[in-house]
Amino acid sequence: MKSLRRTVAGTVAAALVSICVCGAAMAETVLTVSGWTPPRHHFTRLLQEEWAEMVERESGGLLKIRYLPKAPMGAAQTFDGVRDGLVDISFISHGNNSGRFRLTKIAEFPFLADKAETLSVAYQRVFERSLASAKEHEGVVPLAMFTPGPGHLMSPKKAYEDKASLLGQKLRAPGGMAFDLATALGAAPVSRPASELYELLNGGIVDGAFMPADVFGGWRLEDMIKHVVSAPGGFYNASFALVMNEAKYNALTEEERAALARVTGEAFSRIAGRASDDADAKGWQVYAEKGGEVHQASDTFVEELRASIAPLENDWASSVADTGIDAAAALAGLRAEIERVEAGQ
Repeated sequence: MKSLRRTVAGTVAAALVSICVCGAAMAETVLTVSGWTPPRHHFTRLLQEEWAEMVERESGGLLKIRYLPKAPMGAAQTFDGVRDGLVDISFISHGNNSGRFRLTKIAEFPFLADKAETLSVAYQRVFERSLASAKEHEGVVPLAMFTPGPGHLMSPKKAYEDKASLLGQKLRAPGGMAFDLATALGAAPVSRPASELYELLNGGIVDGAFMPADVFGGWRLEDMIKHVVSAPGGFYNASFALVMNEAKYNALTEEERAALARVTGEAFSRIAGRASDDADAKGWQVYAEKGGEVHQASDTFVEELRASIAPLENDWASSVADTGIDAAAALAGLRAEIERVEAGQ
């Protein structure tokens, strides 16, 4: 009889352990994540490694990231892919969605910041405070705003020294403000992915390009580009966002949302910006080893650039007036926030 009781007790205990294990497994929420950058790109590695570990750690194992090695959609289709549930989370470049996002151009103007971390953190703060209420990301949940490093003016044959040297030049531009600036400077912008730039330059389809320094070491551009012109705070910047499928977000428990909030927002903006700054530093090193030249834009060129972007700022403010957002105040707020971040605040 004692043996029978021990057997029954053991069976019950095993069943309870099984229930607990199954309950723990059921409590884990898996979030599918993808990106459209190459496997070795710093954004890919950030989402697949550092951020994935942060999510699991901060959620106590409630949330787990499953990174898809092959994205089910391209860069320009990523917003729709997340909205439609092809993946739960990915990042978008607003410039890849021509005409869809207007307020996000606020982070793309020239002369904003020399560091991606600085601009990304300031941008996230201003987005939360001044821009999110316009709901431009309808259909997805914007988890964080961020930017890569500042854009520079690159070319294989000559350094562009002033506005006159750009007249009629075919320049690769990533859309958004870079495209508008190239037009304002009298150049002929061509909107094509960075991954195609080597062929574009090699084939003479473009004469130069607006690009950040992180492109060196990944797309053989250090073999093609011989001249880089830099301006304080960049010739342009690019606006990015980490976005999540709305239905998936709404299905999370309060505890899971709280954990996700701890690893998104300003926390994500900071690590994404820092990753870009590190990638830029490595890119500059590769470029220097290849003997490429870096030129600082002259004071005259900078003043010509400032004169060219003044109308662009006014046009942008007018174009978003229907959103109810005071664009001029938001842009002034962004510049003030950049100064605060640079001061360590």
